[in-house]
Amino acid sequence: MQRSSDIQVIDDTGTLLTLLKPAKRIVSLTATGLDTLFELGLQPVGYLAKGIADQPEFYGVQAQQIASVGSWMFPQINRIKALQPDLILGWAFPHRFYKPWLNNIAPVYLMNKTGYEVTLQRLRDVGDLCDRTYAAEKAIAQFEQCLNIHRNSITTPHKTVLMMGGSSLNRWMGKFLVETDRGTLGSILQQLTDYPWYQPQNHRGEPGLMTLSLRDILAVNPDIIFVQTYSPAKVPLSQQLTNHALWQQLQAVQNHQVYEVDQFWHSGTGTRMLRLILDQLLPKIYPNLR
Repeated sequence: MQRSSDIQVIDDTGTLLTLLKPAKRIVSLTATGLDTLFELGLQPVGYLAKGIADQPEFYGVQAQQIASVGSWMFPQINRIKALQPDLILGWAFPHRFYKPWLNNIAPVYLMNKTGYEVTLQRLRDVGDLCDRTYAAEKAIAQFEQCLNIHRNSITTPHKTVLMMGGSSLNRWMGKFLVETDRGTLGSILQQLTDYPWYQPQNHRGEPGLMTLSLRDILAVNPDIIFVQTYSPAKVPLSQQLTNHALWQQLQAVQNHQVYEVDQFWHSGTGTRMLRLILDQLLPKIYPNLR
C-alpha cells in the first residue's frame, strides 16, 4: 500500500519507482545522470572510472571524493553494493541487463528517451526522488532563459547545420551517424538553426540518431558541419574524408566551415551539458553572437 509520504516517479522505460524517503546516496552509471545531479546541487557517491566528473565544468578536483564503480558497459556490482546507495541512475542500454543485481541494492532509474522535453522531465524526476524539486525547477528555468537569450540574439537568417560523427569503420562503410530532430541536441538545434535531419517514423536504431551517406548529406548541402570522431580513430574523421570526392563538393568543406567537436556531444544529455555544447557551437554558427 502506498503511503502519503512515499515518492513515486516513472522512468524512461515505464517502470514505477517508489522511495520511502528521499535519496541521499546516489550512484550514477551514466554521464547524463551525473549532469542531472550536478544541476541539483548534489554529488554522487559512485560514478564511472572514466567520465566527465573531474572536468572543471563539473566537479573538478572534488571528483576525487567520488568512488569508481567500473565502466559504463561493465559496472562493478560489488563496488556499488559497498557504497550502500539509496538510488542508482543508469541508461537502458546496457544497464537493463544488470538490473536484476542492481535492484537488490537500490531502486534503479533507467534513462532511455531523447528530446528536449524528456531532458527536462528527467531532471524533475530525479529532483523529486532526491527532495530537490525546487533546485530542478530552478535549473530548468535557467536553461529555458538561456535558450530564450540565444533565440533573441540571432538576428540573421538561420544557417543549415549538420551534427555528424563516426569512426574509421564508418568512413570505410560510407555511412555516418547523424543527430536527428528527435535527438536531445537536435531538438534544440532545431530551435536555433535550420536543422533538416528528420528521423523516420519507423526508425529502429538508437533514438535520436540515424545513418546517412555523404550523398545524402550533399543533397542537403549544409552551411556548417560539426564532426565528432569516435575512438579508436587517431586521425579526426574530417581529415580522413579530406580526399573524398563527395566530401570536397560540400559547401561547408569548401567554405572551411567544418569543425571537429569534443566528446561533449555524446557525454550526456543533461541541461548542464547542453548549455556547454551551445556555448561551443553557436559562436561558430553565428559569429555575431561572440
